[in-house]
Amino acid sequence: MKCSDHVYAAFAHLQTGSITVSAGQTVKKRDALGKVGHSGNSTAPHLHFQLMDSSDLLSARGIPCAFEQYEIFRDGKWKTVYNGVPSDKDRIRFKR
Repeated sequence: MKCSDHVYAAFAHLQTGSITVSAGQTVKKRDALGKVGHSGNSTAPHLHFQLMDSSDLLSARGIPCAFEQYEIFRDGKWKTVYNGVPSDKDRIRFKR
């Protein structure tokens, strides 16, 4: 999904046939894009999300992405983070 010049968003592992938006459509916060799926080498449904500098997943470089609020799993419990940038090793979740 193209966000702006040289900024693209990737959403991987969505359920086949569940995507509810189309190319060029404007989306806003809390719009449903599709349903989280269970593809690839995994043991549970999950979503991979990243911002990148190209639409080519194989050659694109990642761009840091800040979130208004999310929870991070640390020391055996979930902790709320505000205006943070998770690392590529963090396990995070969002509450609706």
